[in-house]
Amino acid sequence: MKKLRFWVTYALLFLAIGGMGVLIYQFYDNYSPAYSYQLDESITLQDLSNLSQVTIGYSEKPTVLLFFTSWCPYCNEDAPKIVELHDKYKEFINVYGINVIQRDEFSEVVDYVEKYSIDYPVLLDQSNQLYTNYGSHGFPSMFFITPKGETIDAIVGSADISYIEQSFLKLIH
Repeated sequence: MKKLRFWVTYALLFLAIGGMGVLIYQFYDNYSPAYSYQLDESITLQDLSNLSQVTIGYSEKPTVLLFFTSWCPYCNEDAPKIVELHDKYKEFINVYGINVIQRDEFSEVVDYVEKYSIDYPVLLDQSNQLYTNYGSHGFPSMFFITPKGETIDAIVGSADISYIEQSFLKLIH
């Protein structure tokens, strides 16, 4: 009787471990990162500078979408890096800062833009929909988009300027 209980216990343990392995495999086999999001059409958001509607078009040159909030320490850390890279590559790449305004105060966003001398367009994601479409991973989140609207790279969280620049260069070449 003890031998039977021993073998039944090990058989159940084996089945449980095997079942977990199958579940994990299925999850990763079907997992598609959020940055694989394909843009089928342009996006229209409100411009921070004049509150007019701005349409982000992807056909003219590659685009970087940078989701941020003014209170995020990593966004504050990366802001000067993005300003520097935008100045260096603005002839080749469009950069759009996208503030998730539901999680921020308008005046603080204005102060943030002034503090870091941001000269690329800063747009307001009023409904949080665009941020949600890209997976709501955290701040800052950068998505690198080809002129065909295909997202080919993403950086979530703060990164070294050389690492960010590599993603800029992938878009150009």
